[in-house]
Amino acid sequence: MRVVILSILLMSVCFSCKKGKKNPGACNGSSTRRELKLASDDAASLIDTVPVITTVVGLGSLSVPDIDGDSDRQDVEKKVYTITATVHKIGKHRDGDWKVKLTDGNDHFVNCESPNPSCEFASESIFYEELWTVRRWIEARLDELEGKTVTITGIGFIDIDHKYPRNAAENEMELHPILDIHY
Repeated sequence: MRVVILSILLMSVCFSCKKGKKNPGACNGSSTRRELKLASDDAASLIDTVPVITTVVGLGSLSVPDIDGDSDRQDVEKKVYTITATVHKIGKHRDGDWKVKLTDGNDHFVNCESPNPSCEFASESIFYEELWTVRRWIEARLDELEGKTVTITGIGFIDIDHKYPRNAAENEMELHPILDIHY
């Protein structure tokens, strides 16, 4: 009897996990600095939209402060950066975001994310139209992106949710959200 109950519970958990991955309206939780990832926070209007041209190594070498889930937008997160590099990998997170991992080919990486514009909070972003444009561009080219050189422009973001080895920038900087992507 215990085995049957345990099996049913395990199947329920697995079903819930799969359901979340396919949920088009899924969003990051509030503990992930969601407002910053969507550029819907109070300081989003302070973002300097003139891009800083940099590299994978350059973004990963920026000095970033120690922050937590309650930290406001930091100075490095009030800037837009442009990087031209090779797409190492592309994948979809369970929250519906597309992650485009860039590499310089020398074991340096930067994660760039296209937030799910169907997320119930995305419409509050000051870059809502850009979120949709980027999303459409990525999804139209999914089968050809890996290994291609792209230019990505996005807002700097310190990702505190992944403090473990994962082929990311050494300082945990990302471009999130992506505001433009092209060949």
